[in-house]
Amino acid sequence: MGNVGTKIDNEKVDELHKQLRGKDGKGKFSKSELEEWYTVFHENYPVAEYPLGMPREQFVQENLLAHGGDEALWEYLFSRISENEDHITFDMFIHNMAVATRGDPDEKLDWTFKFYDKDASGFIEHDEMLVIFRSIFKMVEAVDLAQMMPSDQNTPEKRVKCIFDKMDLDQDRKLSPDEFKEGCKADNAIMEVMSLLR
Repeated sequence: MGNVGTKIDNEKVDELHKQLRGKDGKGKFSKSELEEWYTVFHENYPVAEYPLGMPREQFVQENLLAHGGDEALWEYLFSRISENEDHITFDMFIHNMAVATRGDPDEKLDWTFKFYDKDASGFIEHDEMLVIFRSIFKMVEAVDLAQMMPSDQNTPEKRVKCIFDKMDLDQDRKLSPDEFKEGCKADNAIMEVMSLLR
């Protein structure tokens, strides 16, 4: 696969550069970075072969190979960043990359909250987080991180219990956006685990 010499759509890159501005007015990616991402994306998923963008199956399989975890985790992540069921366009991909890697702390926390709020109820429920953490702990990076965690936090169950003990101030077994954001800001260790998928 691959299409050496992908022609860059300068109009698309200019449009995305304008759209992807932070609160400070600066672009989250420089034009040259966007051109590079555009080229890599379209070399791997040439329009002639993939007119709709990256197929779901490839997204899942490539992430399984690169990061481990389980298929359910990558299927779920796909569903959170794609606006449809079958593919991810370059625009969807780069918008999510911009927030996840270059967003300000509040944007990153909003993105992460939406990821953990599986049923889009406006709350992260204990069981929702536990299901996701069980998948995350199967990832290569998480296995290494778990080995460095204190023994009271080195399994998905223990880690989620620790997070809820610290964040769930009203003890209703669900986290509001405010509880989540304040808890993450107060604990760097929580942010490390929360950010494994970025």
